[in-house]
Amino acid sequence: MHDLFYSNDALNVRGSFFGVDAVIYVEGDDDVLFWQEVFSRVADDSFEIESVGGAVYLDEYIQRISDGQVNAIAARDADFLSFLNGFSSNPKVVYTYGYSIENSLYFSNSLMYLTRLWCKSPRISRDECDSWLYDLADKISPLVHFDVANAISGKGVAALSDNCGRYMEKASSMMVCPVLVSTAVNNIKSQFSEDDIENAIVKVGLDRGVVINCLRGHFLASAVHRFITRRAKDFGKKVSLSTESLYAAAIAIFSTSLDGDHPHRAHYINSASLAWESINS
Repeated sequence: MHDLFYSNDALNVRGSFFGVDAVIYVEGDDDVLFWQEVFSRVADDSFEIESVGGAVYLDEYIQRISDGQVNAIAARDADFLSFLNGFSSNPKVVYTYGYSIENSLYFSNSLMYLTRLWCKSPRISRDECDSWLYDLADKISPLVHFDVANAISGKGVAALSDNCGRYMEKASSMMVCPVLVSTAVNNIKSQFSEDDIENAIVKVGLDRGVVINCLRGHFLASAVHRFITRRAKDFGKKVSLSTESLYAAAIAIFSTSLDGDHPHRAHYINSASLAWESINS
């Protein structure tokens, strides 16, 4: 049973049940370690992170927290909420920098280190990783715009899936095929008005970094998986890279970079600090 079935009183004493000072609710199991790394940088007391089984359930918590009924922290994927004015203004509710945690797990530096691990070679440069990410952003941006247009308009049109495979040049390729993207765009553009599309393009723009941050997390992770396995093959390595192994390695790199030069560091430290101060005030 999800905790949303618990009364507000029950939720407000849940910290005592765990023997901690605060409870932080997150969407799913993959989010627990991510937010553990973030809040461990700012918390001066013990806390428990609990998965509630999805965004729909977490939104129930966010509503209760925002209404002042429950004294807890919620950490949620931002999705496209920034384009929908859907963020809670309560400081106890924090959001990912990009669409999901994957957009903070997979950036140029982490991609470089992850690929070096599986290639067993230092000859993977940040420039190479930047180049691949820029190519991905440039080619997939039309579908990102449609994905945002769909979120804003509520048309229910599938633009990007959770897997990049259908848009790649070949079955094992790491490169997006512009023809396949163009075909997908032509198949769905009639379902949107010109205003829908123009509004999304204006909101997202063409900046490569913004486009990458707007990619669905699982889509980005699947593309990263292809890049690593393709480059490992180029180095003569036969790798069997599971989704779980990639996630575990990415979390380890995230932990290290959060104390250093992670591009989203300020966002996470500042928002988590504010949430922690608010729950203990």
